[in-house]
Order: sequence, then structure tokens, then C-alpha cells
Amino acid sequence: MSIRAWSPMSPHGSVRTDVAARTPSIDDPRLQLEPASGRSRLWLLLLTVALPVLLSLLLPLLADGGQPPALRWFADSLAAPEWLDLLLGPLLVAAVTGAIWFALDRLMHRHRLRLDGARLGIVTTFYRQQLALPELRLDAARVIAIDEHPELKPMLKSNGMALPGFRSGWFRSRTFKKLFVASAGGKRLLWLPTTRGHALLLQVRQPQLLLERLRALTADATPVAGMTARPRAR
Repeated sequence: MSIRAWSPMSPHGSVRTDVAARTPSIDDPRLQLEPASGRSRLWLLLLTVALPVLLSLLLPLLADGGQPPALRWFADSLAAPEWLDLLLGPLLVAAVTGAIWFALDRLMHRHRLRLDGARLGIVTTFYRQQLALPELRLDAARVIAIDEHPELKPMLKSNGMALPGFRSGWFRSRTFKKLFVASAGGKRLLWLPTTRGHALLLQVRQPQLLLERLRALTADATPVAGMTARPRAR
């Protein structure tokens, strides 16, 4: 009988295995994007449905009715009953804008982050980003309070979706830097520059945890210095 001493690189345990055991799972909900709030979705309903329907009700009442008598008589003879004439336009507007609202509301649920061992993926409304871990400048990344860094705030929408309390897609900061934004109105965001010439600005449920996870995955993919496999004695 012989007693085998445990070593850091033995099959029963390793430095990397211990680190992986302490890091959060890839499917951890704490690493997900914060979903759109009910307030932002209400704003979407008001802007896409309620406002157009209200305008379709008010504008005919404010329109100028100064027509020649003969033309007015001809128009009245062909017109539908007054109540139907007043409701037909708003009903048509409500049907069209309701379909648009439903599609956009579904897209606001398309707001998630995917992290595997080699890539970071962000999907938000119409937009997506897929980046390999080496493309992330994790040494410069940090969790920020956006009100304390006005130079990083998304100001100009270049190709994105913006509602009160919700930002999705491509924006420019106050310093005109390119940003890919996925936020739901929070003040604590993860600012993550990339080697592609733009930065990610993400509202994650626990942004510091995501940053630590990304750094752990990157370190795990780097060979550990001084650790080389030794041939087994026969």
C-alpha cells in the first residue's frame, strides 16, 4: 500500500478548478441585464398609441371648415353619419399604432446578456453585439455612477431606441465617443471599452460581479506561468 500525496495539479484538484468553483455560474441571473421597467413600457404605450389617437380625435375638430356652400353640400351628401365619421379615423389609427406598440413592447423584452467561456453577447431590442473576451479592455473597465461621469452619458442617438428610463442600441456620448448601450434607467452601470473603437455601457443586475467573472474567465484562458505538465513515472 502506498500513500499518494496531493499536488495542486493532481486530478483531484487544481488552482483553476478552485477558482471556477468560487466564480458565479454563466447562467447566474445576477449577471443578466436589468429588464425594462413598467414606467418605460407605459411611456411606450402613451407615445405610440395614446398620443396618435388623441391627435386623430382633436385635429378634425380644429380643422378649418370654410368651404364654398356647393362643395360643402356635395361632401355632406357623400359623408357617413357624423358619429361614424368622427370614430372611423381614430379606430383606424388605434389599430395601426396598437400593432406597432405590441411589436415594440415585445422587442423591449429582448434584452439579455449571454456569457460563455470565450464570448460576451448582448441582445437588446433591434441590436446585438458579439465580442470575444480578448476584444474587451478589462483593465480599463469599471463600474460607474453615471451621474458622476457626465462625459460618458449617452446623449446623441445614432441608431438606437430611447424612452424615458430606457436606452438600447448605438449612441454618442457628450465627448462624441461611440457607445453601445443597454440600460433601463439605473444609475450604476458597467463601462466596458473594447478594441473595436467603442465602449459598452450596460446596466447589469450586479455589474461588479459580471466584471469579476469576465476577468476570471480571461485569466482562466491564460496559461498559468510556471505550471507545466510533468511526465508520470512508470
